[in-house]
Amino acid sequence: GIPSIGVTGTIDNDITATDYTVGFDTAMNTVLGALERFADTCESHARCNVVEVMGRDCGQIALMTAIASGAIAVAIPEVDFDEEAALARIKAAREAGKRGMLVVVSEGVFYDEGNGIKVPYGEYFRSKCEAETGVETKFARLAHMVRGGHPTLRDRLTASRMGVKAVELILEGKSNLVVIEEDGKYVPMDIVFALTTDRMYKNKLKDGDLDAFTPEQIEEMKAICAKKKALITSIAASVDKLGL
Repeated sequence: GIPSIGVTGTIDNDITATDYTVGFDTAMNTVLGALERFADTCESHARCNVVEVMGRDCGQIALMTAIASGAIAVAIPEVDFDEEAALARIKAAREAGKRGMLVVVSEGVFYDEGNGIKVPYGEYFRSKCEAETGVETKFARLAHMVRGGHPTLRDRLTASRMGVKAVELILEGKSNLVVIEEDGKYVPMDIVFALTTDRMYKNKLKDGDLDAFTPEQIEEMKAICAKKKALITSIAASVDKLGL
């Protein structure tokens, strides 16, 4: 009964219907600062550090910061990780004289040990990396420290502009909407449509979730999901081209 307009805020950038969520840039910069510090020690001690970052269903923090920090490999939930290629790359880099290396892993990636037992992939890969490459390898989990800190300029501006749009919509007598970023613009979207699209992308739809929507709306949801998947896949494909 209370007029409500939402804005998208989550550090993982994992709300499918929007291009950007408030908190994402701050989290990435927090992770990047930590990776740079790990890189200093890796270079000094001639070792590799596997760093797990937040991102349960969405690996964008890991993916973006891996590229920005010059990590040698990155593992995210959305894209199959070529473990053997990564190990070969680490071994070749050491043989070529590279001292320090980083591997960034999203917390949403696991290694299946069988019998229903899954372990965090970063911990598993640390052991395998050291055993198969001979490079001393450490593991670190940044966990919830990534959620804190001072917001970046990008996030302050985005939050302010989304907030302005939300108030404008309230003053227009509208409700049950969420403000999203789409192609650089801040636009409203039905909040139930946005939440259902998110469940569709994450394969969490339940029976009846789509009953209230028209075939055209369902196709629109599918198009949004395909756009998000294509974006992450294309960025992940650039990792090898960058020579990480």
